[in-house]
Amino acid sequence: MPPRTRSAPIPTPRRERVMPREVTDEMRDSFINYSMSVITSRALPDVRDGLKPVNRRILYAMNELGLAPGRPFKKAATVVGDVLGKYHPHGDSSVYDALVRMVQDFSLRYPLIEGQGNFGSIDGDPAAAYRYTEARMAAPGVALLEGIDQNTVAFVPNYDDRLEEPSVLPAAIPNLLVNGVSGIAVGMATNMPPHNLREIGKAIIRVIEEPTVDLTELRKIVKGPDFPTAGLIVGKDAIKQYMETGRGRLINRARIVLEAKPGSSRTQLVVTELPYQANKARIIEQIADLVKEEKLVGISALRDESDREGLRMVIELKRDAEPKKLLARLFKLTGLEVTFGVINLTLVPEHGRLVPRELGLRALIDHFIAHRHDVLVKRTEFEKGKAEARLHIVEGLLIAVNDIDRVVQLIKTAKDGEQAHARLRKEYSLSELQADAILALRLARLTGLEVTALKNEARELKARIKELVALLASQPMRMAALAEEVTHVVDRFGDARRTEIVTAEAAAEVAETVADAEVVGVFTYGARVLQAPLPSGRARRAEAAERALPLDELPMVKGRLRQTESLLVLSQDGQAYTIFGSELPPAARSGRGTLLKELVEWPRHGTPVLGSIVRDFAHPLFVTMVTATGQVKRTAIKEFKNARLAGIKAIRLDKGDRLIGAALTTGQDDLCLATALGQIIRFHESEVRDMGRDAGGVRGMTLKDNDRVVALAVVGPQDEVCVGTSGGYLKRVAVESMPLQGRGGQGVQLVAPAERTGAVVGLVAVAAELSASFITGAGTTVAVDLDELPVVGRNIKSTRPADWPGSLTSVAFVANPDE
Repeated sequence: MPPRTRSAPIPTPRRERVMPREVTDEMRDSFINYSMSVITSRALPDVRDGLKPVNRRILYAMNELGLAPGRPFKKAATVVGDVLGKYHPHGDSSVYDALVRMVQDFSLRYPLIEGQGNFGSIDGDPAAAYRYTEARMAAPGVALLEGIDQNTVAFVPNYDDRLEEPSVLPAAIPNLLVNGVSGIAVGMATNMPPHNLREIGKAIIRVIEEPTVDLTELRKIVKGPDFPTAGLIVGKDAIKQYMETGRGRLINRARIVLEAKPGSSRTQLVVTELPYQANKARIIEQIADLVKEEKLVGISALRDESDREGLRMVIELKRDAEPKKLLARLFKLTGLEVTFGVINLTLVPEHGRLVPRELGLRALIDHFIAHRHDVLVKRTEFEKGKAEARLHIVEGLLIAVNDIDRVVQLIKTAKDGEQAHARLRKEYSLSELQADAILALRLARLTGLEVTALKNEARELKARIKELVALLASQPMRMAALAEEVTHVVDRFGDARRTEIVTAEAAAEVAETVADAEVVGVFTYGARVLQAPLPSGRARRAEAAERALPLDELPMVKGRLRQTESLLVLSQDGQAYTIFGSELPPAARSGRGTLLKELVEWPRHGTPVLGSIVRDFAHPLFVTMVTATGQVKRTAIKEFKNARLAGIKAIRLDKGDRLIGAALTTGQDDLCLATALGQIIRFHESEVRDMGRDAGGVRGMTLKDNDRVVALAVVGPQDEVCVGTSGGYLKRVAVESMPLQGRGGQGVQLVAPAERTGAVVGLVAVAAELSASFITGAGTTVAVDLDELPVVGRNIKSTRPADWPGSLTSVAFVANPDE
């Protein structure tokens, strides 16, 4: 055998495993593996936090970057790059598209990210490139991550095992239910509608408090989907079907009203709300094409009048057009009506892995509660472990400070730190951690004050550990804590429903003509309403004449309003109602109005506390309310847009409490609260944070025994107020004489209690454009010229006019109808 040359390669044995396999089997198995990868890793959301992996990774990366609300925005490119490099090794477009959708308020009911720059529009305009836009997390997005650093969820290795990422988020918000989701996997798809957080929160609390509650009861709470673009849902059968089975077909329709064209006898259809995910520009293009093709007749002009105030698409009609027939054609041929196919397909944890399942409403709520319960238990265990570790250190420090001379001697005579460490452990039976803490103890911690602080800390830690142990041991306590957490989330982020659910019959009446004529609307203290045409000059002068009126005819509000504008009314039991000007009944022959209970679901013996004309619910105004026990609440007026005739709750009242006053405020006003015993407090309305409708308010005034709040007045620093007592005494005082203080105090004395003057019955801000009226004990009213009352100091006694007819039961102002 010839010797091998140095250049000849040494042959290596080839070890190949060639396994014969049928092509059909290989394709089937490979397809199944690919399908499951797409389903679990890309397309379907987790039932617990309602997020797909890419959305979860974006929020987690933003949290790691510190992009919280109130912090500076960062380029979206920074977020996209961070997500790609650390957690999501796919194309940048998939990450940025997901980020953009979480910013869009027309895509998500409760956006998870705040954006700065062009993030697209309802016209289908694409977002600007990520090098131009900036982003940070919104408050709901932060709520999804709350507790993630407390061992509440499992972490898994990222794609290259360098880092770890959460497998699911703690999710304090029921994100899947309130924001919905859509996605297409391999062989399956999901399309879940968004819902209203207040309704979902109430349903979750109901299930927590009563686990046996059935779907029928939950459907009374959760009315149906609540789309971010509002619109109408026609029919309720499909809602019932998808809540039961997880599938259904909803008819989502635009809101359209028929208005009189200004300055013309023609009419026009006005689109103010669109179906969910509809493209406004595409709809306009559809209508224009159909008109050119003569498939739509009766349209003379089409224009988009949308602006920052809201959507407004105008379709002008020809004189001979039939609006109802034209509407039916528009709904049939254009995107003004769409079918939303509900598929509640989501990933559910079963036996350690995620499995796709179609779920109804009750099952979705149950999975959220189970997840939050698991988070609560893990968070409690984490807090307990942390408290126990700290208590262990504090107890070691207390041992040292209680025998400090001996400890110092041991350390001082030790050869080195290791010997001192060993001596301390042996002498006092300390753990390694306790000995380390003692050696690191600063001399400043040996003062008496610091020693007391250590003892207090130990006592507080023991009490906290006891609470956490009790919580872990008690299922009812944990469920009560869950319900409290849900209530807190609803109070923070909840808002009014946007989408209206109507029957097919009611939907046919949506576009009835709304005349936009101006009338005078009147709402009286006796809960009567009426409308009258604008009076002539002579009639106005007659209206302005002072005359005695019975209580139920004294106007609480009287002013001009268009029939498309609203009258907002609040009752003493905390219910709110809105009535369009077109719904106000004409005055009867006697000139008296119609009782409000004949129009709305008014309480049988309800007393009105607010009547106000609202031009636009988008204005930055607040409804500020005060109860007899001194609670104050402030809610944005937009929350009352959908109150309508059935009424909605404006405030949560404690048993025995009632509203005594309410007013519209601008956010820059001072509030004055007066009590029956003559106390008055003045504070700025910013002392009361903006709250949702279901909240109960905050303490506005601390009351003395047997005292109650009787009046609310909205004032400015240069205003004056007039107070009236049951004995018929009046007092006019400058606001500046009442100190501006924080809410919650007892205030100062405005009227000294006395038998002759009686209790305070009312307080009003003096304004030149209003005529003052006082309701007497006999139920009649007397107009008074307040200019004749002198402005006196707070400590000056009140006076009684010489010709005063008797005692007082209330003090009010009647709005001048000319205003």
